Amino acid sequence: MGRRWRGGGRGSCCGRHPVEEEACEGAGGRMKFADLLRTAFLNLWRRKLRAFLTVLGMVIGTSSIVVMVSLGIGMREAMIESYSQMGSMTNITVTRWNYSVDENGNYSSSEKDLNKKTLETFKQIPGVEAVMPRITTWGLVKSGRYVADISIMGIDTSVAEQFGITLAEGTMPSARTTGGTYDIVFGSDLFQYSYFYDPNTGRQAVDKDGNSKVTLDSRFQLTFDYNNVYGGSSMEGYTPGKFYRLNATGVTAASGNEFSYYCLMDIEALKKLAKENSTFMNLDTSNYNEVILKCADTETVASVNQTIKDMGYGTQCLQEWIEQSEQSIKQTQYLLGAIGGVSLLVAAIGIMNTMMMSIYERTKEIGIIKVLGCRMSNIAGMFLTESAYIGFFGGALGLGVSYTLSIVLNKFLSDSGMHSSIPLYLAFGAVAFSILVALISGLYPAFRAMRLSPLAAIRNE
Repeated sequence: MGRRWRGGGRGSCCGRHPVEEEACEGAGGRMKFADLLRTAFLNLWRRKLRAFLTVLGMVIGTSSIVVMVSLGIGMREAMIESYSQMGSMTNITVTRWNYSVDENGNYSSSEKDLNKKTLETFKQIPGVEAVMPRITTWGLVKSGRYVADISIMGIDTSVAEQFGITLAEGTMPSARTTGGTYDIVFGSDLFQYSYFYDPNTGRQAVDKDGNSKVTLDSRFQLTFDYNNVYGGSSMEGYTPGKFYRLNATGVTAASGNEFSYYCLMDIEALKKLAKENSTFMNLDTSNYNEVILKCADTETVASVNQTIKDMGYGTQCLQEWIEQSEQSIKQTQYLLGAIGGVSLLVAAIGIMNTMMMSIYERTKEIGIIKVLGCRMSNIAGMFLTESAYIGFFGGALGLGVSYTLSIVLNKFLSDSGMHSSIPLYLAFGAVAFSILVALISGLYPAFRAMRLSPLAAIRNE
C-alpha cells in the first residue's frame, strides 16, 4: 500500500509528501516517537520561510519576557546587596522606643528600659546567639591644629567580632583609663575621607597628593565641649569641658557599613566619660541606646523579631526591610513580565495561524494517512510536535538573544545601580514556557486535523 501511494505523480499530494504515509505503515498505523519527531521536523523544513518567521516571533516574544523579568531580578539583587552592606542579615537592632499606628491612622509610642537586666532576658530567647549593647554620642577630636567631628559608639568589645566588627589594623579598645587616657578605634572613613580640618580656615588636613596629614600615629585629644574649639562661653559660672588624651588602638575595616564611620570605645569607658561630661552630653547612662541581637540563622530572625516586638520594644532588621521592599519589586516584576508577555502572546497567535494554514494546505494529505490507518493521536501528535519544535527553537534562540541583550544593558546600566540578571531557573523556565505556549497554540489546529473527514479531505481540491 505504501509503495502504491509513494509512486504518485506530481499532482498527487501523497507523492509530494510521502513522509507521513511511510511513518504510518506497519504496526497497525501506530507511529513511533522517532518517526513523529522526524516527520514534524521535515514538514517544517519544507516550509522554511514560514517556519523561520514563526520561530522569529517566538524569539522576539521569549527574549522580551526574559529581559524584562531579568531586570526585575537584577533590581532585587541590587537591593539585597545594598542592604547587606548595611549590616548582617541575622542581626536585629532593638530600641527603647516602640512606635505603632492604630486602625484609624493615629500614631502612638511607648518607652521601655533597656539595661543589663534586659540583656539577660534577651539572651534567653530561643534562636539568639549573642547580644551586644551600644550607646552613641558626638565628640570633637583634636590633633595639633586640626579637629574632626566624630560619632562615638560604645560597645561590648568582647563580642564585637561576632557582630562582624573587624579591624584593618590594631586591637579593640579596652575599658581601662590609665592616667585619664582612653582607648579608641577610629572609623576607616575618618582617615580615608579626611574628616580632619583646620577650624580657623576650614581647609582639610590633606597634603598636595590628597593624603590625610593626620594618621593613626598622630596624637589625639577628645572633648565634648565644642566651645573649647569654636570659642569660649561668656556665661557666668561656665566651666569649660576637659580634654582627654586618646590612645588610638586601631582602625575599623572599610566594609561600607555603619562601623566604617563610627569611632569605637569600650561601653563602660564611654559611660564614665558621659557621667563626667553630663553638662555637654545628653546621654542616659542607666539605659542603652540600642541592643543588637545576633540570631542563629536567617530562618529564626522573623520569630525572634516578633518576640521582641511582643515585649514592647521597637525593632529594626534588614530582613524585614527586604521583605517590605520585595513587595514593590514583585509588582514591578509582574508589570515588566506582562509587557514582555504581550510579545509572546502575539507569537502564540502566529503559531496558531501557521498550523491552521498547514492544515488547509495538507487537507488531502491528512485524509490519505487517515485512510492508511494512521491513528488520530498520531495526527494530532504531528501538529503538536511541529508546534513544540517552533517553541523549542524560538525559546532557545530567544534565550541566546536575551543573554546578548543582558550583556549590552549591563554596560549601559552600570552607572545607574541597576543590572540585568538571568539565573539558570529563568533560562530553563523560559525555554520550557515557550514550548508550553507553543503546544497550547497548536492544540486547536491539532484537534481540527483529527476531526477532518477522510473522504471529504481526499475529495478536497
